[in-house]
Amino acid sequence: MTAENVGPLVAGELDAPFWDAWKADESFLLHRCSTCGRHDWPASCCIDHGQAPMVWVPTSGAGTIDTYTIFYRAYVKELAGDVPYVVAVVRLDEGPYFHTRITGIAPDAVKTGMRVRVRKGEGDAFPLFQPE
Repeated sequence: MTAENVGPLVAGELDAPFWDAWKADESFLLHRCSTCGRHDWPASCCIDHGQAPMVWVPTSGAGTIDTYTIFYRAYVKELAGDVPYVVAVVRLDEGPYFHTRITGIAPDAVKTGMRVRVRKGEGDAFPLFQPE
């Protein structure tokens, strides 16, 4: 697969399985080392075992908000109708961090340490998270 437009993002060949699964059936995949079990995002090589043993696997799609910010101004035109909105760094249960938007909650109610889970709404090209 060649790079493809994924909303404001560009998917590369290494991450193609993630985006294909997301578009096809809403699976939330992570790259996992088949030797030690370490999960990574985005597609990467294991820091201990290199790239050869990496495989894409389905995951829980759940995690905890590590940090976040509330945007009162749309820095991307596609989000102009969503102001204010929350952009967060979620520590996934499997270990890696994932940058995303938090939905389904008032921006001022979002807190660090809050449990969240991936969701996919109609037309969502990118995985969004909401409180569990």
